[in-house]
Amino acid sequence: MWSIAIYYTVLLVTVAVAAKRGGPLERWAAYTALIASILTSVLAPFPTWTDIETNIFIIDVLVLLSFWFIALKTQRFWPYWITGWQLISIFAHIQKMMFSEILARPYSLLSIYISYPILLLILYAAGSTRRKGDVAI
Repeated sequence: MWSIAIYYTVLLVTVAVAAKRGGPLERWAAYTALIASILTSVLAPFPTWTDIETNIFIIDVLVLLSFWFIALKTQRFWPYWITGWQLISIFAHIQKMMFSEILARPYSLLSIYISYPILLLILYAAGSTRRKGDVAI
């Protein structure tokens, strides 16, 4: 599946940039995304999306809590954005719980593709973080 390869490529680039350029919070967010992605692949390797994906929902709630904690530790904008995007993912699960007639495809697309803006924001934040000794241009 090429979509999984693309996702993991974007994820690994994000983690690499966060590890090299980012501060502790950017690394924390990138590692949270990495761990959540691996756990999702292991615990729900072939989701059907016809009913609520409980394992993915639990992982998404834990990710939300992690991102929320990051947002509480800084005044920068990006943690609030990733927390908000993750909350949208949580709402997709809650809607599926409430309305079983939601089709599998929209449920899966919202749950899967919400990760891209999150990763891109972490990538942006890590790339724009100034470390000690960096000179502003």
